[in-house]
Amino acid sequence: MFSDGPFHEGELDIQERTGERDIAMMNSVAVKSEILGGALNFIDRQPLIVVASEDSNGDLWASMLFGKPGFMHAPSTRELHIDLTQSVGIEGDPLLTNISDDRRVGTLLIELDTRRRLKINGRVSIHTEEQLLIAVEESFPLCPKYIQRRKVRLPDDKNAILTTSLARGTTLGAEEIALIKSSDTMFAATSNPEGNLDISHRGGKQGFVSVVDGKQLRVPDFPGNSMFNSFGNLQLNDKTGVIILDFAARQSLQISGRAAVLLDQEDPNGETGGTNRFWTLDIEHWQRATIPALELEFIDASPFNPK
Repeated sequence: MFSDGPFHEGELDIQERTGERDIAMMNSVAVKSEILGGALNFIDRQPLIVVASEDSNGDLWASMLFGKPGFMHAPSTRELHIDLTQSVGIEGDPLLTNISDDRRVGTLLIELDTRRRLKINGRVSIHTEEQLLIAVEESFPLCPKYIQRRKVRLPDDKNAILTTSLARGTTLGAEEIALIKSSDTMFAATSNPEGNLDISHRGGKQGFVSVVDGKQLRVPDFPGNSMFNSFGNLQLNDKTGVIILDFAARQSLQISGRAAVLLDQEDPNGETGGTNRFWTLDIEHWQRATIPALELEFIDASPFNPK
């Protein structure tokens, strides 16, 4: 799979333009075509998974499934199993419809209270009402930067707190803007030239995502692992989908649209942590809904968040 290295031309372009190619190559040794054996127990104890999928119009969506620890496990280093009977999604989320037509997925398992995360990308090999089985094509752990530590769990009775679809639209309203301003966590779905999907975490201080207006967001790009998976994908396919979360209020905002990468920008307020990089998201569709999980405790903000 990696005979030419793990990077495609979009990623290589951004790495070269930012002068971070050498760092990217050092970090790329963690990219494997299977799950690291030491991560199998990590998967067993996770209460949530974030998933990228593509709908029949070619639009990307970032989705979430929540469950009691044990609703996911890896039968082997090349498979990820999700028990749909033990999980709850967001009402109106197109995930399961999308993967019925297009089996490609990008997933991220993130343990918020320890700041550990694991990326698993591949294709759904089995999809029934009871289960998903994902054939792993790419997997690697990620650094703990910009994750706000909190404990999030599904209630013992997963039907006790139901999700509710609150609103949909194409232009943000006051409630959606308020959610964005109170959020410190976002996940972004992108697609590479070969059609493989990817989803990445973005975090920061509350309101780190700026609302330019009702049709556009601006997001700072903080120093990371230099591989530029998301930026590289966006160089060659500008479609993206994000989910922005306010865990305390149990609110989610899913947005599908088109993104633009902005390098070498002025940053007088230090929003980017010194990278001078941003990206914008032009909004085409959004959905605001409740999430089924509870925030049991907010522990602390990431010490890496730009001041």
